[in-house]
Amino acid sequence: MNSYSIYNHGSLSSKKEDTCNECHKKRVKECCNKCGEGLCLSESCCQTFPHYYNGLYIICNNCVTCIETKLRPTSIDNCDLRLLKQKISKQQEANIKKLNESG
Repeated sequence: MNSYSIYNHGSLSSKKEDTCNECHKKRVKECCNKCGEGLCLSESCCQTFPHYYNGLYIICNNCVTCIETKLRPTSIDNCDLRLLKQKISKQQEANIKKLNESG
């Protein structure tokens, strides 16, 4: 069977690939930049971010969920912050002392 007869019978136009991978209702407008699945660009289906040359970086909700599971929450304990400030202060004092001795 040649490609002309496939298109004439409409078998390709009724495939699932024409609808959004997330909502399965709307027509595909763009693809996810991570997995390549088709998206309708609805806010409920994907997240968009500004990209190079006024473009959009598009990530489907499935990829967003996958990325979020890999992120680790960061928290700076006040004790750790105090110790870091002390270390920086001591280093600055040592640098000032070296400058005064050499000059």
